[in-house]
Amino acid sequence: MSPDKIREMIQEAIPGSQVEMSGADCNFAVTVTSAEFEGKSPIQRHRMVNDVFKTQFETGELHALSIKTKVQ
Repeated sequence: MSPDKIREMIQEAIPGSQVEMSGADCNFAVTVTSAEFEGKSPIQRHRMVNDVFKTQFETGELHALSIKTKVQ
């Protein structure tokens, strides 16, 4: 899975989000900044991002994703 595809999927699911990425192959780290995170707990924010890739985790297309979230 390409970094561009990961970024695109997050930005489609969380409109207006800013996504910073690092990593390679199927192990990536993302920092997602969004106004959508306002009033949500860190766990809720992580779930919002993780849920975007549910299918990719199940199929093994994406192995690991380290997530950091920030309120915009």
